[in-house]
Amino acid sequence: MAIFRRATMYVIYRSWNQGMLGKSVRHLAEPTVLDWVRNVWSVASAQDAYDWLTRELGTNVYGLDRLFSEEGSAPETMQELRTLARTRLPDVYQCNVDEHSVRVLANGLDYEVAYYLVDDVAIAADPERWSFAVHNGPLPENAGPPSSTTAFTGPIQVTDLADHPLTGEGIVYAVLLTCKAKHNSIGWDPTHALPGVRLPQFGAALRDLDTSTDEWPLELEVLRVLVAPGEDGIEAALERCNRWPEYTWISGEEPRPPRSHIAALRLLETDPPKPERHRERTVIQVGEHVAQMFIHDGYDTFEQWFFFDDQWAGTHPDLATSLIWFAYHWDPLCSRRHMYHTPCSDNRVRYVAVVGDDGQTQVREAQPHDEPRVWDLRRWSYEKRPSGDVTAGEVLGTVEIQFQQPSPDTCEFTHFQITRTRHGQAVAAMLARHVRQDLQDAGITRITGWLPEDYLYPHSRRFLRTLGRIHEPSDRPSILFIQ
Repeated sequence: MAIFRRATMYVIYRSWNQGMLGKSVRHLAEPTVLDWVRNVWSVASAQDAYDWLTRELGTNVYGLDRLFSEEGSAPETMQELRTLARTRLPDVYQCNVDEHSVRVLANGLDYEVAYYLVDDVAIAADPERWSFAVHNGPLPENAGPPSSTTAFTGPIQVTDLADHPLTGEGIVYAVLLTCKAKHNSIGWDPTHALPGVRLPQFGAALRDLDTSTDEWPLELEVLRVLVAPGEDGIEAALERCNRWPEYTWISGEEPRPPRSHIAALRLLETDPPKPERHRERTVIQVGEHVAQMFIHDGYDTFEQWFFFDDQWAGTHPDLATSLIWFAYHWDPLCSRRHMYHTPCSDNRVRYVAVVGDDGQTQVREAQPHDEPRVWDLRRWSYEKRPSGDVTAGEVLGTVEIQFQQPSPDTCEFTHFQITRTRHGQAVAAMLARHVRQDLQDAGITRITGWLPEDYLYPHSRRFLRTLGRIHEPSDRPSILFIQ
């Protein structure tokens, strides 16, 4: 007799105060996300939605109660749910919705948070993206035969810890989920790798590396200097890392640890961690091919350090792939090769006006290789631009737009910058004409929210007037109607 499994869904809340994993995972007996929202709509709306959701989900998912706290009928479609979420959820940086999930990045009270409502159909269809997000607990320690004859490779480019691979077999991956600031605290964590070694010898390999560590994250520099002479693995060094005074800083340059092991040990004795960092709450688990530390970072927050080698990744390829993805992208389904400081999104587009090899300026969507020149453009808004003509690849203007935000026929600006050179007026008009065509093709009729002001953003008035007609009422925010 065939056994039919009832479809279910998950609510995943990613916040630094959600226990040692930095997330909570709730499994609900509902077929789809839309079914859950519709089924709880009446009961949640009839009482204090905050208290009810906290009891239902076992935690306070920041802002989710606002979805149910206003009058109105339950959404009939995921498109309606998308519009409601983008309109009602507070402090939202980005809200991405498809037929099987809602993914939100928001500005929480103390730092960014992310949450995902997703059904198990989507998880089963894309385990390389969702496996770690729905995984509840430390990583499994077993590392048996690989599940595939193909060697494991990460889903994004990793950062090598050595200038040249070591001579041994294997590779160790280091994934550090760290919270350095209120903003950009979810995602943006690259994966580091050391080819030519496996985890049992990783400590010795780190200690003996003959390479500059100036570009390493502080956590890996500390780990390296705390590996004692004669140690092969990293278990004892992780215990010492738990005693390190501080991994975050308020201002100034990032602190660097001493270069010698003896000096580092002396620092552990003379400069203990702050009282709010309860070292006894840190959890360290070290297996043969995977090591993990959930380090207490003060009050109710933890950071997560993961180290695994190719043998563990070969046994758990979906989990390894999704962990690397989870560290870098706040949205597990992000498929864009976006620039570093552009959030994962399904509706956020950055345009650039860039000088081609022929010297002519062209407008197109930005690519990752444009990022250094976009930063140059920003810097030259505050500093004097070097003299001379513009060169191939130089970005003369950029604008970033969220399409269908908050409703299908509207959009919002999220960034705007035009060169201060003599090319500025022409660049503004070129950008506006290109953007206007894309907005019209997408059915966008107006732009709401922030409009760049001329006294702060050179040539913004030319850009806006080329794009459409500005309506500036005295009692409410301005609106730009696309023409």
